[in-house]
Amino acid sequence: MNSEPRRALVASPTQAARAAEERLRAAYDFIPLEQADTVIALGGDGFMLQTLHAMLESRRILPVFGMNLGTVGFLMNEWRLERLEQRL
Repeated sequence: MNSEPRRALVASPTQAARAAEERLRAAYDFIPLEQADTVIALGGDGFMLQTLHAMLESRRILPVFGMNLGTVGFLMNEWRLERLEQRL
């Protein structure tokens, strides 16, 4: 069994989410969404709902770990660069 994480990273178009995306990509390996078995979503609750809705439309449902870079973040986890593996 392949133990390499097969994670994709998606980010909302906000400046904060794009900056976090850049930091995560520098620290961890990510693959294209089409090849992933887990998704990390950076943004707010609206972006999380958009991500989930897109998966429903594509009929490919994956676990999503959201990190809050929006204003409310009720559906999201705290943004942190460190210890991603343990948090997932």
